[in-house]
Amino acid sequence: MLLKSLVGTDVIHLKNSDDAIELLKILPEIPLIITVSHIEQEAVAKSIQAFLGRQKLETKLIVLGGPVLIQENVIHMSEPINWESLISFAAKALKVSTQPVLGYEPIEYFPVRLQYFYEIQRTPCDVFIRLKNDSTEHSYVKLFHSGDSFDQAVIKKYELQSLSELFITKDTVGYFANFITNQMVERLERTNLDLEERIHATATAYELVQSSLQKLDGQGPWIELSSASIVSIIKSIITSPGTSAVLKLLLTEKIKYAYKHCHMVVLLCHYILLKQSWYKPDHLQTLTYVSFFSDITLKTPEQIRISCDEELAQASLSEKEKSEVKMAALDALDILDEHPEVTEYMRTVLLQSNGSMNGIGFVRNPDESLHPLSKVFIVADAFVKILLDEKAPSTKKEILPILSLRYTHPSYQKIIKTLEQKY
Repeated sequence: MLLKSLVGTDVIHLKNSDDAIELLKILPEIPLIITVSHIEQEAVAKSIQAFLGRQKLETKLIVLGGPVLIQENVIHMSEPINWESLISFAAKALKVSTQPVLGYEPIEYFPVRLQYFYEIQRTPCDVFIRLKNDSTEHSYVKLFHSGDSFDQAVIKKYELQSLSELFITKDTVGYFANFITNQMVERLERTNLDLEERIHATATAYELVQSSLQKLDGQGPWIELSSASIVSIIKSIITSPGTSAVLKLLLTEKIKYAYKHCHMVVLLCHYILLKQSWYKPDHLQTLTYVSFFSDITLKTPEQIRISCDEELAQASLSEKEKSEVKMAALDALDILDEHPEVTEYMRTVLLQSNGSMNGIGFVRNPDESLHPLSKVFIVADAFVKILLDEKAPSTKKEILPILSLRYTHPSYQKIIKTLEQKY
């Protein structure tokens, strides 16, 4: 409590020297360790001091009680411990003054997926790692200072330690979102990305747009990033080596379900469009926008997998989650309406993307009244959802009969027929 209130530092509680050494392997930048000399029979201080010496770390060590360790960067305090002196030593080691932190309010932290840090080489704000104390509390330790540079090897090190996210303070979320958006837009606009690099970069961009719209209440430049992502998807499809090759790549790469589904739907829509006599290039842009935004408000793969009212009724989802699925098209339309590139075609197809005319719920076997592009999207979407379902058939030969039984009207049958051809 004194360290937090007088020195203004976070404190991590650990049980033994092994835990301390493991932490130092991840965070060698930790500036100070305070430890008792022994825990039961274990010479805790000596073990930690030996590790600091071997690794040539500049971490200061304050040892409470026990035999004196005469080493540089080690302060020994005899028992009984004078707490005022301990705090003074700690402040000196940390190069801060011991002034009461008045009006202290807990800092709120916001999680950022580790994947985003592969897209940047420096950070525009302080970045923290969250560590669990030996109690139920967490501590946040500064990993990077604002302006620090790093390379992918550093981020890979934390990934290998099973870390999936780092943290920033809530007051820097908007700034961080703007910074990473600019970096990612610049990368997506590069012409020398190979197909795999482009898919991974666009998948990360999609997740950032989704996070911005779902968690940040629309903060952040999601419009610029979604526009760059959609252009990137179209570029990857037009220049791809073939539909089957890209499908195979998407199925095998470690990409989240939401983006995998989005990209595969656009890929199949493009294949179908090329077989239609009425196809125009702007049709692909329309369907890419629809695919990008149609599920953007849904939070889980279980929600995105739903394709009819019967599945929705039987799904293991809360009533709130079911309502989100039912209203997904309408909610997505509210978002798309804010995009400067929106067209009436996009609005229509998005509204009809689940087979209904009003954007609410699903129609299992939609009729001929829907827009032709809506029909293309519906068939492609249903195909992909079956393909991505581990419990469902996984070959085109098995999937197409399922679609034929479900979509019985002539124009849908014609679209399904085009998928019988080799792609």
